[in-house]
Amino acid sequence: MVTPGFVDSHTHLVFAGDRSEEFHLRRAGTSYGELLAQGRGILATVNATRSTDTNTLTETAINRLHTMCHYGTTTVEAKTGYGLDMVTEEACLRILNNLNALETSPSYKYKRVRVVPTFLGAHVVPPEYKDRRSAYVDLIVDEMLPSFVGLARFCDAFCEREAFSFAECHRILEQASSLGYKLKIHADQLSPSGGAKLAAELGATSADHLDHADDADLDRLREAGVIATLLPGCSYSLRSPYPSARRFIDHGLHVALATDFNPGTSYCENMQTILSLAMSSMDMSIEEALQAVTINGARALALHDEIGSIEVGKRCELALWSIHDYHEIGYHFGINLIQSVLIVS
Repeated sequence: MVTPGFVDSHTHLVFAGDRSEEFHLRRAGTSYGELLAQGRGILATVNATRSTDTNTLTETAINRLHTMCHYGTTTVEAKTGYGLDMVTEEACLRILNNLNALETSPSYKYKRVRVVPTFLGAHVVPPEYKDRRSAYVDLIVDEMLPSFVGLARFCDAFCEREAFSFAECHRILEQASSLGYKLKIHADQLSPSGGAKLAAELGATSADHLDHADDADLDRLREAGVIATLLPGCSYSLRSPYPSARRFIDHGLHVALATDFNPGTSYCENMQTILSLAMSSMDMSIEEALQAVTINGARALALHDEIGSIEVGKRCELALWSIHDYHEIGYHFGINLIQSVLIVS
């Protein structure tokens, strides 16, 4: 069987450090917000990433792309957000751009997987700005966004009580849009934060997570043409309820699925696992799930005219499966069903 390659439209590819201890602390009852307040969570990864040299960050990212490709992924969106200062955020964006330039290198390891860079300076407020959060928002708006034009296709923001307010995200994303960035937003993951409403208001390409989005939010997203990206790996890691993909589909939304690969809440490079979770826990049929990881993932990156389906004129990104009937997907789980990928620019 042959399908389009997977389009993983939400990842946090470049980082250093390990947060396995948090995984077990959450199982002992510590909440995500409590970990962040203790200086763990995203801030722990920020500290590790800032202290790691560029060559190491690059090599680690290449190895992760190799793993993603091994499981069938051919295009990856990758966010910054673990630098949270001018120097490290720029370094991470340049790493992401350089990964695409490696296509012509003899040491190229991962078969020309396309990397789509996203600037996520508005991930959390860094520790040095803890008591000056407005100054950090100023830094993003006045210095980071203008400086990084051309290095990132998208600007993203984490709209949440533990991260950035509706008003702060509105200011950041409005400035990004005026500078030519396409928009994404971490929306309504931990609470009804208004992120979905903001995504619709600003015409974002995608709104991601959406665990707490209500029916009115979904209608707004549909009317604005925003793609709903669901991330079941987070529900698995955080032991939170899985959002029902059926509700989104019934509201007429295009639903994408992605790994949200990151060291804290979804340490998973394997889109086949995400397919299985969507079918087992999110009320998706196999056909809907396959669409969500291919053409709808491409829609979530505004690349559906180039990738995501097998059509004349599109970039050739194929996943070759070691199965004869696509109904084996999800049924035969826990192993790699991809034999190889074929990518021809």
